Order: sequence, then structure tokens, then C-alpha cells
Amino acid sequence: MIKIEDPKKLCKKLELAKRQLKNAKSREEIMAISNYMYLLDDSISLVSPKIETLTSKNEYLNNKTNEVMDKKYFTHEGKMIRNYILYKEFHENFFERLYRKTNHAMHKIEEDEYSGITDLGEEDFYNIFFEFMNKLGLAKYFDKYVKGKRIYTTKNSFEENTLGYTLYNPITKDSDIFITGLEYDIFSMFTLAHEFGHIYDLNNFDESIENYNGYFYKSFNGEAISKTFERLFLDFLIENNILVDEAKDQMFDMININYEYILASYIISLIPDILLIDDSYLELSPTKLYKLVERYFSKKNHVRKFINICSDFELKETYTYAYGDVYSLFLRDRIKQDNYSLDSLKEFFEFRSELFNPEMLEKLGIDSKSYVKLYKKDIELLKK
Repeated sequence: MIKIEDPKKLCKKLELAKRQLKNAKSREEIMAISNYMYLLDDSISLVSPKIETLTSKNEYLNNKTNEVMDKKYFTHEGKMIRNYILYKEFHENFFERLYRKTNHAMHKIEEDEYSGITDLGEEDFYNIFFEFMNKLGLAKYFDKYVKGKRIYTTKNSFEENTLGYTLYNPITKDSDIFITGLEYDIFSMFTLAHEFGHIYDLNNFDESIENYNGYFYKSFNGEAISKTFERLFLDFLIENNILVDEAKDQMFDMININYEYILASYIISLIPDILLIDDSYLELSPTKLYKLVERYFSKKNHVRKFINICSDFELKETYTYAYGDVYSLFLRDRIKQDNYSLDSLKEFFEFRSELFNPEMLEKLGIDSKSYVKLYKKDIELLKK
């Protein structure tokens, strides 16, 4: 059983954040630090339910602060929606091509039976993960967060199906990792790889608070680096003959989930603009949503089943993970070609806080044809 790190350290960070909120100099700072406090407060209660934190948000957030948060959030969301609609035709064409091609490739492989899950034990678990981090030149991150006891395990998460998350204070640039049900196995290592992607991303964020809020509330770029680390980690295991069958199982699941985000992104692009502007598309029943888009698909049963299971598509989350997958294929490939140097991420960092535009993909050499080519490489790897 993995021990719970001392949650009292988190309580001290919450107290510091309270003081930072009182001294906030702008609406953007209020929004950023308030959101951090909300999440940190919930996280402390999940890590150690016995600790009484400021669960009543009114103890440190007054009505004026909440008004600022709501106003800024909806301002950012409104800009993101308007920008999405501006490029809606591009999204539709781009994800249609990806869906058609990946749908064909995905159904060429079948995962008949999963390998058994190896209980690695603490020493082997951390040795393997250290070697992966060291391969990327990030041994210092391993020391800071693993040896420095900045990783917390919880029995539950405040978001359903969330295996891990990273909290970041944009004022102090301080961060911690939380893993739901952390065990000494490949699943937890994979989750750690994802979260260390966020850690690396945030540790290389030198922009303004306004750009920080834009990155997480307006852009579709927030999962690109974390998903790149996922792919690099699985490649590392396979290339070094470590838990190869389990790594391939995990890769199959990753590809399958990414495929679903691509399909969901295409479906959203087919929804009338008026339903997207006020989020009323989220109130549609699966049947009504299917009727809106069915004419665009030949394999109707497959799409109907998918919509019935995943009818509550949220535009921001869906596109963040879909584009995260797209970026990660290319970033992973460039990093490996560069002998695992992360310098190739600098170009992505230059525009990560910007609202979406097709030129972002062009800068990274991303197009649907190249994506499918890289995608098929992973599919072929799973067939071996």
C-alpha cells in the first residue's frame, strides 16, 4: 500500500493562497488563484478526509470575488466559442478526414485478451520510472516530486474517471501531483507520465497570468504535452523490453480513447452553431443528437451506439483531448528523432496560449495525411 504524503503541507499552501488572493492585483489573478484554491481545498479533503479545511468557500471567497471569477470565466469561454465557430468548417473537415482514416485502421486490430498486471513493488516501480525520466533529461523532476514527496494518492477523485491531476499555483509556480488509487503497476506509471507532462509544461510557462488563464480556459492546447509524455513512456517500455505486453495493452486503450475523442470532435462540428453558443447542445437527448448528425455517417449503428454511451460531449474538453492526441503524435516523433531532446517542444510553447487557428498546425507540420501515417505506425506495432 502506498503511503499518503503529509497533507499538512497542502494546508500550508492553502493558507498561502488565501493571502495571495487578498493581495491579488487584477481580475485575472483573482480568477487564477481562486480556481487553484477551490481545487486544492477539495484535494486536501480527498487525501485526508479527517482534516478540516475551509470547505465553506465563503470563508475566503466573498461575493465580489465569485462575481469576478464567473465574469472572467464566461468571458474566456465566450471568446473560445466564437473562435471555434470561426474555424468550425476547418475542424469539421480536419476531424472528418481523421475519423474516416483512423476508423478503418482501428478496426484492423482487436484486443482479445489483456495481459496480467504485474505488481512491481515500490523499488522496481520507481526505478523504471526514474529511467524513463532520466531518458528525457528530467531526473531533477523525479527528485523534486518523487523523492521530495510531492505526489499524493487519493481513494477518490473530485471528477469521475480522473486517474490523476496536477495542481499549480500560478503565483508561486508551485505544483503537486495527485493520483487516484495509486498502485505499483503500469497503470499508475502511465498516469504519472501523463501528470509529469503537465509538470514539465507548467515549469516552462513564463508568460503572464492572463496568458495562463487563456491557456487553460480558451485554448485547446492544455493536454498536448501530457499526452506526448504518455506516448513517450509506452515507447520507452517497448523499446527497452519492459512489460512489453502490458505496454501494448495500454497503447491499445490509449489509441482507442483518442479515436473516440476524434469521433466526438467530428460530431460536435456537425451541430448547428446556435446550439453551441449557449451550450444548449448539452441538453439534447442522445436520440435528438443522433438525428442531427446521422446523415453524415454510413456506419450508423456504430455512431448511434457511441452517442448513446457518450452523449454529454463538452466542447472544450473534447477538443482539448482530441488536439492533444494530434499534437502528441507529431511531438513524440520529433522528440525521438532528436534523440529524446525536448527542445522541439519550444515551438509549441510559443503559441500554446493563443486561440486556435490552422496556422498552429502548419507551424508544427501537422496535416491529416501525416497524422494517419504516424497513427498507422502505432497500429502496426500492436500487430507484432
